[in-house]
Amino acid sequence: MASTEHQLRIGDRVRVLEQNPAGNPRTPPYIHGKQGVVTALHGEIDNPIDHRGQYPPLCTVEFEVGAVFGGSSTDALMVDLHEDWLERA
Repeated sequence: MASTEHQLRIGDRVRVLEQNPAGNPRTPPYIHGKQGVVTALHGEIDNPIDHRGQYPPLCTVEFEVGAVFGGSSTDALMVDLHEDWLERA
């Protein structure tokens, strides 16, 4: 794991970008545009299999299931996302 500093902190409220052509293509489309809270910071992860070099720092973001998929569920959905997909909400 590299020592790149996170721009976000645990507890920050964030929104996932709708589009990020330069970002990790595995960011799930159902989470685009949704808001959540950063719950963990993982630093940079080297992924040589993907041939994209170093990705930006990785964060775990918690979302309410109802806010993502509709309905009234307050269950939590945790998604690991790279910071370049996130902006402060």
